[in-house]
Amino acid sequence: MRVLLFVLTSVFSTWAVAVQPVAGFIERKGQDIYLQANDDCPSYRIETKSTDAQVALEKLSPGDHITATGIYDKDTCQASIESVDYVGLKRMLGTWISRQGVISVHDFKTLSFYPGSNTDLKASRNSDDFQTVKPVDYKYSVTPSDGKEWVLFLSDLESTTFATIQFSKEIAIMKIYDTDNGNVTKTLILTRRGNLK
Repeated sequence: MRVLLFVLTSVFSTWAVAVQPVAGFIERKGQDIYLQANDDCPSYRIETKSTDAQVALEKLSPGDHITATGIYDKDTCQASIESVDYVGLKRMLGTWISRQGVISVHDFKTLSFYPGSNTDLKASRNSDDFQTVKPVDYKYSVTPSDGKEWVLFLSDLESTTFATIQFSKEIAIMKIYDTDNGNVTKTLILTRRGNLK
């Protein structure tokens, strides 16, 4: 029994010491998912160590970015991933229009919200007029969630807001929650710029 306990402790200790941040852009080759790299391996084939990590990876598209917890094996060019911590969604980048305003997603970390009425947005959808409105700038992060939704944390100079976003073919639905009671305070139907009817 002591030998078994020693072996298990050694295995878990080795994994704990070796675990490190694993980050990069996703690419797919057939059924396999790879992580692009800039070292000895041009890409690492991803092997998941948990169901949650597998589910999160299956939702990602080529060009998406992940920050995960795991291990690189440079001898076999394989990355073992225990959990997916943060993602950068390529499909989220760009300008989105809703009835409440315009959201411009600059990169995987920052976005700006330009408040405005639906009438103003229709008038300016083919120009940069929305940029004359003073935006609220946010730093944001995206984490995996159950189902088709992704969880967003939006931080400005004053507070952090919790939201979810779900993408369909033509639109994205963002729900913003009250951090105190968990109720949805606002639902934004987002359309890529130029598609507003």
